[in-house]
Amino acid sequence: MHRAPETFLSRRTLVLSASIAALAPASPLFAHAARPMLTITEPSGRVRELEDEDIAALPWHQIATRTRWTEGVQTFRGPFLRDVLTGGGMSRSDLAGRKLLVKALNDYGIVLPAGDAWDYAPILAREMNGKPMRVRDKGPLWLVYPRDQRPELQRAVMDERWVWQLFEITIL
Repeated sequence: MHRAPETFLSRRTLVLSASIAALAPASPLFAHAARPMLTITEPSGRVRELEDEDIAALPWHQIATRTRWTEGVQTFRGPFLRDVLTGGGMSRSDLAGRKLLVKALNDYGIVLPAGDAWDYAPILAREMNGKPMRVRDKGPLWLVYPRDQRPELQRAVMDERWVWQLFEITIL
């Protein structure tokens, strides 16, 4: 009879612990770190995780262009894709002839030549028309090409490379 209270307390403690664990994600005390804004996996297997601050620290450039998904000319700002790719120490020659698997939050993915980063100077747009892009605005990162400035970019096959809600690049 002496053991019954211990068993009762153990069950009670177990139920209480499970209840706290179930509520923990809602508590700031137990909040998990957010997913990085961009994850880059290099051919060596090295993984670089870039936060918003890392993207903001790179030199930003502007592209004013039309898109197939918006009306009129839009102004985009963000770092060149090439600066993001080489920011971890890889060089243009390391990336020569390689491909990039670029993935979006909605599971869309496309393989494109790494050479696009230099041939067309696309940016990883973080802002559109002066405002930071949110997920519902095709953000937080949108791979944007200077479509209006380059006639060869005005083809449907090139439009497929405009990945919005971009969160992952794997260098193949």
